[in-house]
Amino acid sequence: MSQEKFVLPDSYKLVMLQDFSGGNELENWTSPENQRNGGYWSPQQCFVENKKLVIRSQFRNISGKEGYHSGCLIWNKNSFTYGYYEARCRVDKVKGAWSAFWLMPDKIEKGYGYEIDIFECAWNYFCESTLHWNGYKKQAKKRVIMKNLYEGMHTFALDWKKDSLSFYYDDRLVWRVNDENGKINYPVALMFSTEINGRADRNGKPLVKQVWIGNGLITDRRNDLPSDFVIDYVKVYDNGDLILSNPVNLPPT
Repeated sequence: MSQEKFVLPDSYKLVMLQDFSGGNELENWTSPENQRNGGYWSPQQCFVENKKLVIRSQFRNISGKEGYHSGCLIWNKNSFTYGYYEARCRVDKVKGAWSAFWLMPDKIEKGYGYEIDIFECAWNYFCESTLHWNGYKKQAKKRVIMKNLYEGMHTFALDWKKDSLSFYYDDRLVWRVNDENGKINYPVALMFSTEINGRADRNGKPLVKQVWIGNGLITDRRNDLPSDFVIDYVKVYDNGDLILSNPVNLPPT
């Protein structure tokens, strides 16, 4: 990691805080219910426990759908353009489960829209920050080794300005993307999720044909399931450039 440490400027103004210490934290989150890659996103897998947000991955039968179930939560009060985003999390320590903190526009096609992945973790001791655009035909990413990744909570953050995006892990700069022409300027939804690799049952029978990114299959018997992606808090600050707007109409997830 870079030695450049992030210190929150006094000028940054808090506009959203979810610390899951009350009783109604999920009122402002939407949880889709559908097949997603090698498993299912199910609202039942997203809940608050011990003042933490939990997205649980496990093999179960929900409404007749037997397989590996995890979840996704989408902030539904508003969308964001620019701003400073920070979450304190404990990622899944399980092969084939993909924890992520990300920002998603209403579409990603040629000339419009960027998916911004503040962090994704599906590898032993690796996290990645990624940009996707041009209908997912183009991407740029930074992979970071974190030797203490599974030792408690870690902080992941993005400082998104009109001319740059700076990604931080545990307050240390890991990647800076210059955007001097201001191309990355689309409203986005804030999301947390865990996805399952390309196989869905204990016998290796595929729900989908592809086996995508990740260090092994969720069906690896060495996995200790259920496994939890735990979020302590998420904050959004106005960094001087933030624009708040109505929720974006996301593409089917």
